[in-house]
Amino acid sequence: MSEETKHPEEEKSGSDRASKMMDGMLKGLREFGHVAKEMAEEFGKMASDKAEELTKQGKIKLDIHQLGRSRNKAMIELGELVYNLNAGGELAKLAKHENFAELIESIVALDAEIAKKEAQAEAVESEDESEEKSVE
Repeated sequence: MSEETKHPEEEKSGSDRASKMMDGMLKGLREFGHVAKEMAEEFGKMASDKAEELTKQGKIKLDIHQLGRSRNKAMIELGELVYNLNAGGELAKLAKHENFAELIESIVALDAEIAKKEAQAEAVESEDESEEKSVE
């Protein structure tokens, strides 16, 4: 049979096959699009969670650094106080000096706050590690 003399039935069955094939391709593309969207949403949420966690860790580390600087300043003041009292021959009066008790209390409080922040940092890091293991 030549191509010009095709029967209408053959043309119809050929177009049905093409239509079914096109429908199948469109269905596959829709499913792929749906899966791709879900994966993008999941990865976006993971990235957002990670960014939030890193922000939290960064804030805690910055707090620790600032507390450490405050502690260092108090230690310097304490050292200057001791040095000046010693240079004046008044080191025996150290315990009774008005700034001595304040400086010691400040350093002790800063040490406690630093320890608290370091514990928070460890908790955030261990929380992150446990979440990463659960994702794998």
